[in-house]
Amino acid sequence: MEQNHVEKKDTIIRLVKKAIELLCEKNISSVVILSSYKINSVLRENFGVNIKVDKIGRVLSKIAKLNELKRLNTNIPKYKLQISKVANLKFF
Repeated sequence: MEQNHVEKKDTIIRLVKKAIELLCEKNISSVVILSSYKINSVLRENFGVNIKVDKIGRVLSKIAKLNELKRLNTNIPKYKLQISKVANLKFF
């Protein structure tokens, strides 16, 4: 049971990482705004995966805290990411 939970968490982290990289590739400005809803739609459209937004939000929050990303003052947590820093992002 515990092993399965760890594998699911690793899979979600890997998927979120791929989604962030994809968002940054397709973005033309030097900054991308990350939100759990945006990542969810990228995962759905590009990978056919539907993960609950709150789970993505928790993973995104930890990534933002680890990398000291600036949180925007909105109701839905959104984080500012410089495209130049994508390669150095820490994912746990």
